[in-house]
Amino acid sequence: MKGVVFATAIAVLSFASANAKTVWSVERVPMIEARPSEPESDADLRAICFDGHVAVRIGGAIGVGKGNGEPVSVKIEGDGKSAKVQGVSKTTPDVEMTGGTELVTDLPLDSPAAEILFSGKVVKIVTPDQKTHTLFDADSSGAAKKFLKQCKG
Repeated sequence: MKGVVFATAIAVLSFASANAKTVWSVERVPMIEARPSEPESDADLRAICFDGHVAVRIGGAIGVGKGNGEPVSVKIEGDGKSAKVQGVSKTTPDVEMTGGTELVTDLPLDSPAAEILFSGKVVKIVTPDQKTHTLFDADSSGAAKKFLKQCKG
């Protein structure tokens, strides 16, 4: 009986996770975050602008690297373009709840990678071990435009 209850709970949680709405937020400081609406989840993308650059954290939802500061990379694809993003693996701010890791780096705001990430269009993240994750939904365009306006403002 316990096995049936456990299996049912896993199935319900898996379904809820797959259908969670992404919650977007843009702060007064030029900052953007894309995070699933489900509790105890890692952000797909976080970025803060400074001096023509963007400090980014990518891939917390899928995990990138081991979180020990080792060099990592991901390929991002969107709107017919692709770019390789290199950085280091760090644990996510929510690691105690999620065990998450993500790529952390700084990008020039006018770099091909930043143009893809903040295009407001669908972006696919591909890790070296071929894990893929798609970011951005219908809310992303407005959030990305607001973020870029704040960065360039």
